[in-house]
Amino acid sequence: MGRIPQNVIENIVEKSDIIDVVSEFVPLKKSGRNYIGICPFHNDKGPSLSVSQDKQLFHCFGCGASGNVIGFIMRIKNLEYLDAIAYLADRAGILLNFSDDDRAHNVENKIKDEIFRANIEAARFFFNNLKKSSKAIEYLKGRNVDSSTIFKFGIGYSLDSYTSLYNELKNKGFSDEILLKAGLIKKGLKGCYDRFRNRIMFPVIDIKGRIIGFGGRVLDDSKPKYLNSPETPVFKKGTNLYGLNIVAKQPSIKNIIIVEGYMDCITLHQYKIDNAVASLGTSLTAEQAKLLRRYAQDIFICYDADTAGQAATLRGLQILESANCNVKIIEIPKGKDPDEFIKNYGVEEFKNVIKNAIPVLEYRIQKAKEGKNLKDTKQKSLFINEVAYILSEVNNPIDVNIYAAKVFDETGVEVQSILQQIKVLKDQKSNNENSKKNYKNNIVNVNIYNFEPAYKKAERLILNLCIKDIELFKFISEKISPSEFVTNEYKISAEYIFDKCSRGEKINSNELLLKFENNDDINNISSIFIEYEFNEDLYKLADDYIKTIKKYNIENKINELTINIKKYEEANDIEKSAALSQELIKLRKQLNLL
Repeated sequence: MGRIPQNVIENIVEKSDIIDVVSEFVPLKKSGRNYIGICPFHNDKGPSLSVSQDKQLFHCFGCGASGNVIGFIMRIKNLEYLDAIAYLADRAGILLNFSDDDRAHNVENKIKDEIFRANIEAARFFFNNLKKSSKAIEYLKGRNVDSSTIFKFGIGYSLDSYTSLYNELKNKGFSDEILLKAGLIKKGLKGCYDRFRNRIMFPVIDIKGRIIGFGGRVLDDSKPKYLNSPETPVFKKGTNLYGLNIVAKQPSIKNIIIVEGYMDCITLHQYKIDNAVASLGTSLTAEQAKLLRRYAQDIFICYDADTAGQAATLRGLQILESANCNVKIIEIPKGKDPDEFIKNYGVEEFKNVIKNAIPVLEYRIQKAKEGKNLKDTKQKSLFINEVAYILSEVNNPIDVNIYAAKVFDETGVEVQSILQQIKVLKDQKSNNENSKKNYKNNIVNVNIYNFEPAYKKAERLILNLCIKDIELFKFISEKISPSEFVTNEYKISAEYIFDKCSRGEKINSNELLLKFENNDDINNISSIFIEYEFNEDLYKLADDYIKTIKKYNIENKINELTINIKKYEEANDIEKSAALSQELIKLRKQLNLL
């Protein structure tokens, strides 16, 4: 790997029993030799997740997710390989020492560490400034922010000065380069100066508790109203959520409310609605949706009631649903944002608004109706067609019928006519999808192996048969070599398994898995060790799989030769074309013999 010594990774995995780790996220029940539970990676209704203590592997028979303890943490926490190892190391109380040969990585980490240090010092400076600034304190009092909330969120104040923070951090030994990279200062013709001036400061803290950036709000009506840190080596817009570090510490999170602004989030927390996060002034991204899904499946969108807020809500719906979230929309009446509404009407009234949160379908239909006069024939027809399009994407026939009946109540158009239009749109959609990818056929949550190419399935199952029986391995190894495997991760696995089997040594799944860092590779390799039930003669099955791989390789060579022959013919190089044609004849004979 070049970053963490292999023996250290092996030690981390050894001290991270997969049953203990998975049990922290999924309740497991003993079933025979294995443990079973509800898979957290798809909408699982029954216990399709199997975890083997012997093999230290997990596998879901519903969605096909497989892996070792590292692969599980990568999936459940949405982490990269090294971050997953760091998480497990921290859990096991193992200190990570990075190897010296990866100098670039060490330099990069050193810069990040310096930026984190600078951000901590900046946050302390802003916090101390707030305590001394009567106008900043008065502003926060005017927004009903109390001292405990100020402390909880680390709220501060940047002085109305061009160089106060710059001078403070320079005196603490930070270089201009680090402060510029941290986005705390800017450089002009006359030198460096503070980015944030005369603003209430909101430190942005990630789920690991590190200050990654800042948001600053003016005390008056000057522009820009909010100023955020630029992108830095530690702060990437659209990948974090304000307040999630606080929400994530709670022992059980039933749902999360996502709001637009810092003050909206802070106000909700102050009034004990402590499951609120803010999207840091950007449109909701897929990365943020995945981050939310780690902690709760039920997500409430509570954006401002203005036009921009409604547009942001509609954009966010699809992103959250794509991340497998159950989404509802909190609609704030009277055109207010959450902060304003609570100040004017009280927290209990806001809790009632939460209770009346609108399901996604209802919200979309409501938006389709807005601005249309249903007494006008054309506008009524447009509304029904828009609703039919929305309902054509719904798979639950009960939901479709319920909402079709609601549209009938509003328009007087027969339910049967609405359902017919929905069917027409569903059929059109189905035909379009079939023409693009017939094999998918609009199926969701199916086992990933249904989509495997035949040669890839053959590679996986041949390796499974090698592990199953030493006599089977001998039979297989006489007919195919690791170099003939097509898929890179299976080729590496074949080299390992063939070598171990030929020596009569025990195959260790984790020893093999530690050769891979990519989650897809870990998933594929783990699937080799699943206990499949074969109903056919295993030797005949192995022979068929070997033929599948060889056939694929020969067909690939035939395709390459055909292309090259055509090139030589076009170049009038008859000699090379004839030589390749002879080779082509031999390959076709081999193919016929399979």
